[in-house]
Amino acid sequence: MNAEPDQTVERIAALPAVRQAAQTGTDLTELWPLTSALHMDNDARYGENLQVRLSRLAAEVMTGETIPMADAEFVYEGADSIPGRPQQTVDALNAANDAIETLAGFASSHDVHELLDAADTLDAAWSGATRTAAAAAIASIEDFVASHTETKVESLAWKYAVTVVLLNELMRVATTQLAATLGAAEPTSGGAPEQRVRGLERLTLPFILFINDFAATLQLPQICLTAEQFHGVVASYATPNGDDDATDAATVLAQALAPIAGAEWRKHREEILWDPKEAKERARQDDERKNKEALAAKFAHVKDDPTKPEVEL
Repeated sequence: MNAEPDQTVERIAALPAVRQAAQTGTDLTELWPLTSALHMDNDARYGENLQVRLSRLAAEVMTGETIPMADAEFVYEGADSIPGRPQQTVDALNAANDAIETLAGFASSHDVHELLDAADTLDAAWSGATRTAAAAAIASIEDFVASHTETKVESLAWKYAVTVVLLNELMRVATTQLAATLGAAEPTSGGAPEQRVRGLERLTLPFILFINDFAATLQLPQICLTAEQFHGVVASYATPNGDDDATDAATVLAQALAPIAGAEWRKHREEILWDPKEAKERARQDDERKNKEALAAKFAHVKDDPTKPEVEL
């Protein structure tokens, strides 16, 4: 972790984009404890869907292919093969689900071996130095959290900032291994070479999945990225010497993830509060309104006859 984590965390927590996302997150967390059976069922369904989406992200990074959501759902339900689909796609989805379930243990165990095991499952090919540095970064941030007051820890913006600072440190750990593997050749004029981005994606994939489980230790809601969003985040780190200033890199990362986090937290809240009866009634009302508008448009050209006597109703 950088030398002045307090200042970095406070700076990130005060960013307008972070504060806006944090308000959305607070709107979500204020729903707890859930007491309605419907809300609890909705939340469980959201959690299952989140794992499907995360497993799809991981498998797409592992295979370099675009994977239909239906395939990710099928494998989540237990499929070991899918007719007409490459076996490597199914294997990658199963590995992703295994890794996600392994990482879920960290929230209660705080055992970094959960992350190391998940990295092996995802075939991230971490070096010994990467494994050691990742464990040290996590231990450092957990010590930092433990040293702060409950009042500060309860701030959702503060929790988000701490989580981003850790993710940034872990991303930098991966760039160190990437540089050792590929060297520090200058990037092309169009940005980081694709080889570097692809290599860093595989190295950082366990971190992007793990960060949700670290966030759970702070009662921070989870987030999810698409493969395209993940690619964009990684590309900014894949440029050699592009992240020399840890504070600046963490700030850029925080701003990039804030709208993604806010959108996910809004989605989570909406899915918890979703009521099928209300949704059906709204759909009926929308259909009725559209039919009236269509009827009005159909006869809009018909003029009133001024000579026609009025009819009392």
